Amino acid sequence: MKFKFIPQGNVSEIQDICRCLTNILSIPAGTIPLARGLGISWANLSKLPADIENDVATEIIEKAEQYEPRVAVSEVTFNYDDEGDLIANIIIERGDEGEYG
Repeated sequence: MKFKFIPQGNVSEIQDICRCLTNILSIPAGTIPLARGLGISWANLSKLPADIENDVATEIIEKAEQYEPRVAVSEVTFNYDDEGDLIANIIIERGDEGEYG
């Protein structure tokens, strides 16, 4: 799965934030000792597209809220590239803690 972050508003720290979010979302959940909640579940990968999209969107929002408080995910949409890979379009905006813009 690929991730595309779409910032809303003025974003000066966006490269660091996007790098952190990409790392968080690329890790299979349960694979990091002492941080088993980090990452997203890969158990959904064999589901139908509508089911995987809903489950992954929910998990993206939860993980961003938990591990990257500088931003909040306002929306997650999906599309597929020419090779059939799922691309998550993640719209981010200012979070409750800290500032990025």
